[in-house]
Amino acid sequence: MTRFRRNLVLSGLGGLFTCGLAAALSIWLVMVQVYKPPLSYPLVTLLFGLIFGGFSLAEIPMMVLVMRRLTIERPNNYGPVWGLNAFYVFFAAVYGVTVLLLTGAVSWGLALCGLGLLRFLASSLFVRERS
Repeated sequence: MTRFRRNLVLSGLGGLFTCGLAAALSIWLVMVQVYKPPLSYPLVTLLFGLIFGGFSLAEIPMMVLVMRRLTIERPNNYGPVWGLNAFYVFFAAVYGVTVLLLTGAVSWGLALCGLGLLRFLASSLFVRERS
C-alpha cells in the first residue's frame, strides 16, 4: 500500500468516525428528549429523507471526479485531497443529523449517515494517485 493510498483510507476513516459521533450525539439528544424535533410529521420526514438522500448520492460521482482530477494535476495536491476526502465522507452526517434533529426519525437519520460508508468506499476504490 502506497503512502497516498494509506493516507486516503485513514482520512476516510476519520471522516466516518466523526460522522458516527455526530449521529450518536444527535440520536442521544432526540431519544433522551433533551431536544424536541419541530417537524415530526411522516410526510415531512419522507420528503427530507428522499431529497437529502438524492443530494448525498448525487455528490458521490462529482466529488470522486474532483479528487481524481486534483491528484492527476500535481502531487502537491495530495494533502488537500486527503482533507477533502475526510470532509466529503463526514458530510453525509450533515444530511443525517439535519433529518434527525428536524424530524426525530432515527431510521432515516441513520440511513443518511450510513451513506458516509458508501462515500468512503467510492473514494477508496476510485481515487488514484498520479502514476
